Amino acid sequence: MILASLLNSYPRIGDRPAEQVLRRAIQRADRGEVPASGVSAAEEEMIGLAIAEQAAADMDLLTDGQIRWHDPVSHVARGLAGFRLEGLLRYFDTNTYYRQPAATGPIGRERPLLIDAYRLAAVAAAPRPVKAIITGPLTIARLSRDARRRGLRDLTLQISCALNREILDLEAAGAALIQIDEPALARFPGDADMLRQALRRMVSGSTSSRILLATSFGDPTPLLPALAGMPAALFGIDVTAALGREDADAAGFGSRLVDSFAADAGFALGVVDGRNTRLENADEIYERRVRPILSVLRPPAGGPGREVHLVTNHGLEFLPRDTARAKLAILAALRDRARREFL
Repeated sequence: MILASLLNSYPRIGDRPAEQVLRRAIQRADRGEVPASGVSAAEEEMIGLAIAEQAAADMDLLTDGQIRWHDPVSHVARGLAGFRLEGLLRYFDTNTYYRQPAATGPIGRERPLLIDAYRLAAVAAAPRPVKAIITGPLTIARLSRDARRRGLRDLTLQISCALNREILDLEAAGAALIQIDEPALARFPGDADMLRQALRRMVSGSTSSRILLATSFGDPTPLLPALAGMPAALFGIDVTAALGREDADAAGFGSRLVDSFAADAGFALGVVDGRNTRLENADEIYERRVRPILSVLRPPAGGPGREVHLVTNHGLEFLPRDTARAKLAILAALRDRARREFL
């Protein structure tokens, strides 16, 4: 099975009048001209547009575009007891910022965080499936300030326990695939054992949803053996970071995937760069990255094939909307060619 999908986020605003709905609503709310419900309605409209654009690009698996997320950290932390939100900090090495959570007490889930948005997206996207996405406990803990001074491990494990209820509620709402984003892992590979323990708590009791653990913001190659031991069915791999050089050995990287992971493990391969406005040449990306890796992942004759998603290596939120649409078109072209050759 070879699918095409956006990794997570999509632009909230664009240049066309219909794509300015949310910006206008926020400006009017700032001036006191409309209540907060006006912003919420605009967000719903933009979620519908993000889903429609993904469907028009023939993505197999859709997301809500994370339209309601101001950033990947505070959006989740603001719904957890024991956190307060503080000042703005740079988000990894990007030119964007997140509002830093400060852990001040025991961490727990005060209310469902993502259920309503997931249900809204699932209805809008029907009959195409929607994947639920949540930021993982390590990334939230690493990018927070521990005012309790109880240590990173304690904070990570408390967050994972609090998010367990969210995983189970998403599963009950019909989410067949739940993606846990852990961009911090590539920056802090020594945290892998701690994350493994945290994820076991986070997904405990989940029986019908499959878990996709997605990494980004760094070359995952040194992490492959550690990733293979995580409680997930699919693994998001930043192929763009791993094969950044033109002379990179994509087939060799594919062999490392085969050697590291179980035979039934699936992959979300980040083969299109979501952090760069430059548009890739689909034929070049296919020959340099996609074909060599899929050639190695191809099962023996008669054997079951792995599930492979061709995705962006990063969200598209901060790209121009026309560029984001073009990136989706590249993904669809890569998928179609891969299906012709490997299915």
